[in-house]
Amino acid sequence: MQRNKLFQFGSMALLIAVFILSCKKEDVNNKTSSQSATTFSKKGFQGFAENDMVLYWNEKAAIVLNGPNTPPAQSRYFSMIQIAVHDALNSIKPKFKTFALNNVRAKRANPDASVASAAYWTIKEMNIQGANPIDDWYTESLATVPAGESKDLGIELGKQSANAIISNRSNDNFSIANQQLPGPDGVAPGEYRSTLPFSNPGMPKIKALSMWGIKMAPFVTQSNTLFRPVAPYPVNSPEYLADYNEVKTKGARVGHTRTADEDEIGRFWVERSSISWNRLARNLIANTKMDSWKTARLFALLHTAMTDAISGCFEAKYYYLFWRPETAIRLGASDGIDNTVGDANWLPSYTESPNPLNPALNVNTPPIPDYPSAHATFGGAASEILRLLFESNEISINQTSLTTPGVTRHYATLSQAARDNSLSRIYVGFHFRNSCLRGEKMGEDVARYVFDHSFGESGDGN
Repeated sequence: MQRNKLFQFGSMALLIAVFILSCKKEDVNNKTSSQSATTFSKKGFQGFAENDMVLYWNEKAAIVLNGPNTPPAQSRYFSMIQIAVHDALNSIKPKFKTFALNNVRAKRANPDASVASAAYWTIKEMNIQGANPIDDWYTESLATVPAGESKDLGIELGKQSANAIISNRSNDNFSIANQQLPGPDGVAPGEYRSTLPFSNPGMPKIKALSMWGIKMAPFVTQSNTLFRPVAPYPVNSPEYLADYNEVKTKGARVGHTRTADEDEIGRFWVERSSISWNRLARNLIANTKMDSWKTARLFALLHTAMTDAISGCFEAKYYYLFWRPETAIRLGASDGIDNTVGDANWLPSYTESPNPLNPALNVNTPPIPDYPSAHATFGGAASEILRLLFESNEISINQTSLTTPGVTRHYATLSQAARDNSLSRIYVGFHFRNSCLRGEKMGEDVARYVFDHSFGESGDGN
């Protein structure tokens, strides 16, 4: 009995680790290609700073965070790094309202030094650098700043800004929220059941991040329930049946009906959202004359909106506890629902966390409820922030993805990028269409709220 308990505990720990490592797949060796190369301006500070340093440390943050974090944790970390950078700059010249570092004015601090210090110390103090050479990056970036009092003041200001956001989030319940907890499966049609491998006999039943939406304190929104979507379609409705049949064929691993383009969209957008949408934002500003302050504000808004959106999304997921396509289709013959044709061997086209050494431990579908889609929520929030900032839906970018090396997709509108991101979850077999569209809309709603209530013009640009 004791040996059996120990085995079960070990299995749970291993499977939790597999889930946390989700999406860190064949692209791990290409992580440094996730952003376009950033170089420094060698010009001294004369009242205006180019955005090279902001872009450099945004790039380094993406490299650091392209590792073994859950997607919500990754998003939270990215938000904190970008807020520290934003707050440091706006404590030198207050163009936009600060978030955590308030009532500080350091007019003579060097902006580039403050940016490097803010990002570096936020990463360092949170101990999320992993094996990345952040000390070398810090030394390299500071070497571009002329020595003197201004540089020293910038370094001090950046560290102060890092400490401010870390203190601000010290009681946000992160350690409680970022857990993979066991929990019983549902029994009625539509109720969430654990997905493979957790659905196998003898395996622990996992409800990943079930406390995130309940416990995680939002950055800007008043509550994680503020934009909760309406309930998912009833399982006996024609709308549900249409979604069921669509994902059963479009998202199947065997016998699918995906077009070549749909198959590419699915794999292209499976990359982690914080990384992919950060890259898209960088692509958008690549040819603009955007100063450090506006660039820092863009990244602070982008990542904070995505974080608050995903927190609201997880609240809704565990409020509704709707089952995944994998479960619904494999139980389709015995679900008690009229007109659903099941397939007991159905698997989604994509394996979320492959285990080549032991395929029995493959995580085929993320072990969280279906509704709404977190991936679509991320995309809705990010695209809406960019629409609001640039006051246009029109873009012209060539986007790449770590999960489809060598593939480039052109986007002429933000809405098309967001919709491809959403529908990709059907093509990989992870979500019903309604979950994708509701998630995208929820992300947009959160983004508008964050845009209207944070990082606004300070009214004191002197």
